[in-house]
Amino acid sequence: MQRADVNVDHFRPKSEVLGEPSHRGYWWLAYKIENYRIACKHCNSGGARFDGVPEGRAKGTRFPLLAGPRAWHPKDDLDLEQPLLLDPAQRGDPGLLGFDTYGYARRSDTPYSQDEAQSGVCRADETIRILALNATQITDQRRELMTEIAELAQIPGRLPKIQARIEKKVDPTAPWSAAAMAALALQRACALPMDATAQPAAAHPATLAIAPGRSKVDLRNLLEHLDPAELAAGIALTGPHNKLVHRAVLQHDGRISVLGRTWGTPTSAARAATGSDDVDGWDFWRLTIAGVEQSLAEFRARHTPPGAPT
Repeated sequence: MQRADVNVDHFRPKSEVLGEPSHRGYWWLAYKIENYRIACKHCNSGGARFDGVPEGRAKGTRFPLLAGPRAWHPKDDLDLEQPLLLDPAQRGDPGLLGFDTYGYARRSDTPYSQDEAQSGVCRADETIRILALNATQITDQRRELMTEIAELAQIPGRLPKIQARIEKKVDPTAPWSAAAMAALALQRACALPMDATAQPAAAHPATLAIAPGRSKVDLRNLLEHLDPAELAAGIALTGPHNKLVHRAVLQHDGRISVLGRTWGTPTSAARAATGSDDVDGWDFWRLTIAGVEQSLAEFRARHTPPGAPT
C-alpha cells in the first residue's frame, strides 16, 4: 500500500514495546531481514488526517498481541505470538482486508479466528484503526481509482488499450492496487449472468475459524432482537471515558458510526472514540431499549442462550 514516503522499518519494534514498560523490545531481531517491512510514513509514524483534523495514531512501537505469550528473549518462540496487527508478509493476513465501493478499508468476509472470537477483537478493524488506513486523503484516492476501474470495466468490447490500462492499475506493484483489484472483482461479479453458479468459498478448518454470527466480535447476530424501525433510523450509543461521554450510532447493518467513521466491531469503535488501546467496546457502549439502559455486553448476554457458542 502506498500513500506517502515509503520507509523500511521493523514489524516487531527493536527498542521498546508500547504498553509493556519493562520490555526492551525485540532487539535480537534488529538486523533480521524477516523482521523488516515496507511501511508508509503515515502508517508507521503518524500524520494522518480525517476531514482536516490531524490524528497522531500510527504503529510506531506498538506491537499488541491477540493471543499467546509475548517473546522477551532470543530463546522465546516467536511462533507462539499471535500479533493483533495484520502482517502483509504472513500468508492469509492480506486476505482479511477488503474495500467497499467508497474506498474505505473494511474487513473481508473471512470468518473470525478462534482467537478473535475469544478476545472479542477484530484484527482487520484494529489494523485499520491503528494504521489510520481510512484517512481522508487515502480514501479519496482509493475512491477515485475504484470509480475509474468501474468505468473502464463497463466499456463494451474491452479494447486492448483499455485492457492494458486496467492491467496496469491492478498490477501488485501499482499504488492502491488492492483497491483496484477489489473494484474489478466487483464489476466482474455484477457482470455474471443470472444463472451463473458462484464458486464456493474456500473451506476453513473448524479448529481455526468460526462463523461471524457465532462469535462475540460483532453485533450482526444480535440485530434481530432490536426494533427494525429504530435500527433503520440508527440507535444511539453512549460511552463514558475519562469524564467525557462519547456518542455513536448503531447502524442497520450492525456497524457503529463514531466521529464520522464506521467500525465493524464495538471494541474498535470504542477505541477509535477514546484513543485508548485497552477499552472493551462491549462493556463501554450503552444503549437504551424500552426505557432500560444497558451495556452491549448485558444486551448480548440477555439474548444469548445458555451454552451457546460465542
